[in-house]
Amino acid sequence: MAAGMGDASSARTTDAHQEFLIGAKQTLVCLGDSITQNASGYCALLASLIAAAYPERGIAVVNAGIGGNKVPDLLARLDRDVLDRRPDWVTVNVGINDVWHGLGSAGRGGTPLPQYRDGLETLVGRLAAAGVNVVLLPPTVIEEDLESEGNRQLAAYRAAVREIGARRGLRIAPTDTDFDRALAAGKAADPNYVLTTDGVHMRPAGDAVMALAVLKTLNFFGRLVH
Repeated sequence: MAAGMGDASSARTTDAHQEFLIGAKQTLVCLGDSITQNASGYCALLASLIAAAYPERGIAVVNAGIGGNKVPDLLARLDRDVLDRRPDWVTVNVGINDVWHGLGSAGRGGTPLPQYRDGLETLVGRLAAAGVNVVLLPPTVIEEDLESEGNRQLAAYRAAVREIGARRGLRIAPTDTDFDRALAAGKAADPNYVLTTDGVHMRPAGDAVMALAVLKTLNFFGRLVH
């Protein structure tokens, strides 16, 4: 088990001369929804790149994504799917379904923002109490038009993730801002450029954007620049 949240927050600054933050024989659990669950998605990329660059560390990467999940679902299965595995590190990616399922005139399946915020606060609090190092992944997009109604609503959920993470001294991977930047740059060069299959679920390039955001937050590239 990791030393605790104090140790994690004290090493938040990414520096090319720091070591990769996940240590030998440690376990990383990726918690989330279908974007995480995808067998060839960003979690698989994390596992492959970590194994390629740091084979001697024997790091285990566990996919704990389930399609359709929202914050209440993650809380309901936190013990079984995460804490029972005694992870050292956990990435948390949730929020798309909390907004997406509530869109439209008949949309009643979302999670209201106050409930989302309280649920995420409870979730990271339980992880912290177990001594887990947490990396928050703010949600990406709902449609690739950044001015869509879904993305306008999603902005407040992204902000909630960042506020909770900053207040608690957690690492926050720039999955949201990196995704927005990649999408804007790609569409400027080619109006048909896409990172998702349906406005939400990732194409390989979208998964790569997410994986790179996580890896740079964990100082994965420290060894590789020497």
